[in-house]
Amino acid sequence: MQTILFDLDGTLHDSESCYIQACCGSLELFKKRKLTEEEKSYLIGKPITRIIDEWFNDQKDEVLATFFKHYEMCNNHVKKYNGIYDVLTELKNRQVTMGIVSSKYKKYIVQELLHTELYPFFNVIVGLDDCKKPKPNPEPLLKAVNELQIEPKDCLYIGDQPTDILAANAAGIMSFGALWGEGTKDKLEGAFPTALLQKPEDILVIHRN
Repeated sequence: MQTILFDLDGTLHDSESCYIQACCGSLELFKKRKLTEEEKSYLIGKPITRIIDEWFNDQKDEVLATFFKHYEMCNNHVKKYNGIYDVLTELKNRQVTMGIVSSKYKKYIVQELLHTELYPFFNVIVGLDDCKKPKPNPEPLLKAVNELQIEPKDCLYIGDQPTDILAANAAGIMSFGALWGEGTKDKLEGAFPTALLQKPEDILVIHRN
């Protein structure tokens, strides 16, 4: 298996807290109240465009613009998870082709990968604005596969949310749940991944196998 695709937030980058902070800062302005804990939990793993479509159908542009302002105030604090750089380095040494498939806008993916020094590892990057339908639809993963000119069966996808697993399964790609960031065993098992990974170094084990 010489191609591995990755989710970004909660998988390679510890960035979910920044996303939630930006969501709360922007969405609360338009709701004119604090978000409940249940609402905050609902935000995790979902693209901002989906949230806006569901909560602010008549104010999409205004809410999105406000979200961008809030997100850009904190995304320079995004950090890579411990062990990720070494794992990606070893995969590159093994001549593995790697890509990013994320529900984040592409310009922020690139900015953050440059900030965390992970950008050079990836041969393809697919962001929210590259597709009409985000995960759990398989379209973003299939776009990455097509750009790399490989078959879905010849790669695997690693992510921390059920939407990642559902998208990979729908695309015919082996799916692995990441438990070292925002992913939880209870949520991920319900989406039926190929397997769960406890730590980044486990990626090197599944590649060897």
